[in-house]
Amino acid sequence: MNARAEVPSGKPLADTIWQIEIRALIRAFLEYEHQFEYLADAIDPLQEFAERSGLVAAIGQDEVQRLIAGPFAHFRAIVAAEIEAEFAPTLAPDLLTNYAAQTVMRWELEDPRDRWKWTGEPRPLETRVVTQREPQAPAKSTVDACLHVARLGDVARLKAWLDDHRKDAPQLLEILESILC
Repeated sequence: MNARAEVPSGKPLADTIWQIEIRALIRAFLEYEHQFEYLADAIDPLQEFAERSGLVAAIGQDEVQRLIAGPFAHFRAIVAAEIEAEFAPTLAPDLLTNYAAQTVMRWELEDPRDRWKWTGEPRPLETRVVTQREPQAPAKSTVDACLHVARLGDVARLKAWLDDHRKDAPQLLEILESILC
């Protein structure tokens, strides 16, 4: 009554599981060695094998994915350790290892207003430079419209028009004076 578990293809279940584990290990190694352009190129044939051999029907899709993912996770951990080993010596041990935090730190070290946060220097006194913006000349179309309203000869209408254009009114009045005088 203790018959071996078999997949629909007639092979023992343990042999089919062993086959997919070995195939996954080989493909994970090849992916680690950059032999596949995309990760899917390494994984899709494993999934096809599991479906063709009846393994998905025998143990379920979740277990098949776990069997396939195991070797890939192992090699991804190796890659992460290699990257950490390569870049860790360049960083002082007391500095942050987060890339974004390092970028902010570099910016703050380059800015004399923020350098004190990292160097222990006293905080610089705030010196604010107030710059006056030079008034921009009104647009040519605004000047032309003002001249048109002025030529109409209606003082009330000109005053109302200038009230609608308060930002440009001082410069428009100067232009009108220079033309009229």
